[in-house]
Amino acid sequence: MEFRGDERAVTVQIGAVLLLAIVFAALALYQLNAVPAENERVEFAHNQAVHDELQELRNAIRNVGTDGGTESTAVTLGTQYPSRAVAANPPAPPGRLETTGTATISIDARFSGDASEYDGDPANLTGDHETTTLAYTPDYGEYGSAPTTRIEHGFAFNDFGDAQVSLTAQPLLSDGTIRLVALEGELSRSGSGAVTIDPTALSGPSDAVPIEPENGSDSVTVTIPTAAPTAWNDTIGATFDDGESGARVTGYNATDAARGSLTIELAEAEYDLQVARVGIGDGGARTAAYDVEKTRTESETTGGGSGAYDVEWDLNRIDAENDRVSCTADRCTFDAAGAGDTATMVVETDPSIDDATVEYAVSDRDTGRVDPGSGSTRDGVHRTNLEARSEGEVTAFASSGGNGDRVPIDITFAGASGPFFAVATEWTNSPVSEGETLSVTATVENTGSDAGTRDIALDIGGQRRDATAVSLGAGESTRVTLEWATTDGDAGEYAAVVASADSDATVGVTVESVAGPTVDSFTSEQRPGNNVGIRYGWSVSSGAAELDAVTVALSRDGTTVDERTTAVGGGTASAKNEEFSDLGNGREYTLELTVSDVEGNSQIATRRQVAG
Repeated sequence: MEFRGDERAVTVQIGAVLLLAIVFAALALYQLNAVPAENERVEFAHNQAVHDELQELRNAIRNVGTDGGTESTAVTLGTQYPSRAVAANPPAPPGRLETTGTATISIDARFSGDASEYDGDPANLTGDHETTTLAYTPDYGEYGSAPTTRIEHGFAFNDFGDAQVSLTAQPLLSDGTIRLVALEGELSRSGSGAVTIDPTALSGPSDAVPIEPENGSDSVTVTIPTAAPTAWNDTIGATFDDGESGARVTGYNATDAARGSLTIELAEAEYDLQVARVGIGDGGARTAAYDVEKTRTESETTGGGSGAYDVEWDLNRIDAENDRVSCTADRCTFDAAGAGDTATMVVETDPSIDDATVEYAVSDRDTGRVDPGSGSTRDGVHRTNLEARSEGEVTAFASSGGNGDRVPIDITFAGASGPFFAVATEWTNSPVSEGETLSVTATVENTGSDAGTRDIALDIGGQRRDATAVSLGAGESTRVTLEWATTDGDAGEYAAVVASADSDATVGVTVESVAGPTVDSFTSEQRPGNNVGIRYGWSVSSGAAELDAVTVALSRDGTTVDERTTAVGGGTASAKNEEFSDLGNGREYTLELTVSDVEGNSQIATRRQVAG
């Protein structure tokens, strides 16, 4: 039978077409509106994170210019958008970190001391110094108001074009001293991934030498190149009482549309001047132009690590002291049993120096870590431990004074069967007072091929203080906290060792005497809002001498970010709803409170807090 003119199926088809059209319209609106908004949030979060990384780069340049050697830090130039199943992402936004070309810093002054006191020519430190600055520029697709971040002569700030916002204090002038770090080299890195930057001391740092105004001048003046004079003017000030006390900005000469020179006048008749030259990118070779040191006696150069000497990795000893390490003339291979396995690294000084301070660093902390990070030589030798974290290449740096050395190390895993429990310390509440409980937190990871169970123990002062059994499958990890209930008479400094049968990690801890001031409470919490931060409060007391001051220092990864000092008195003091702001959202910080009394006694308490 045939039914003509029956259109009932057409209605179903039209409905399906309309439904499909609605779905496509919704996807189009999501692509047009929601995706850009979400990507803008991703870009903004990256911009906040890269500001922290650039401050770490600024600190690395400053540290190298103060202590010598080499220090590595990473900068994530761009970011990645989250993957989406029903929408398309634009290409990952890149960023560029580059030097800005050579310019001149001028120190209009003369050496005012006795030249016979110095090895080298102190006149090299005054006059003109060639230098460069750094600029980071993101290329976001949605976050169009992102600033250019600049590092100029140790001062980091965000440049929005019509306004500048400081990220750090300026270290060029402080406490009657001019500390100049001349940056040399060309650097241009762009992309969306992370790059490692290795600032390296090329000359100096010099001893501080006394300077005074040139003949016929009333004051010492410093002329610096800058692309953002307002930032310097705001931090130094236009009068001797504003900003940096004892200094004032007296003029700005626009060299071109991008940069000019700022002139700073100093109030006092005499200053100390310290100069270093730091290489970045393809920075040049080491010279002795700024290696100006006071002449020292023989007794001074054979003790205290203060004489002129070289420090270098002893590859022969590294090879000889480790069964699984082999070294050639310029690199080593560490065939580790797995993540957490360690190898002894040895440095020596030439000539042999006792009590010379050696600092260590690595290029990639995800591949390898060093512990301890510093120490003093004995008979010209010091040792640290390199912990394997993953397979790959890592460069280990050693520095002391104005000299340093590096060695690339290839880390491979031997692939041993069975469980292997790698231990790494994460945190401790040290220092604590006698009678309080000391806590040490560690991460335990089974990097072996099989599941297993291990006792994880805490040894302090040669005694077992705590232990717990941990069971993990292959590749699994967990966090454990071990404790020691201290008592009267336990005051002292200890090495706390957290160990499994396969691996161990050591952290220094302190138990303080109950004499002097005490920290009765120290609390912290997230402080959300427009300026992400941390809110904290404290109460302190002293049963003997009167209280003097409370200082709360904020740090991240060992670098001080901010510090607040409050003058106190009497026997008790407290504060609440204090805060640090403009921090990295979701980043973890360490707060360290130090309370002191008028007799110089002090106690320290620490807290860890995620900003938000």
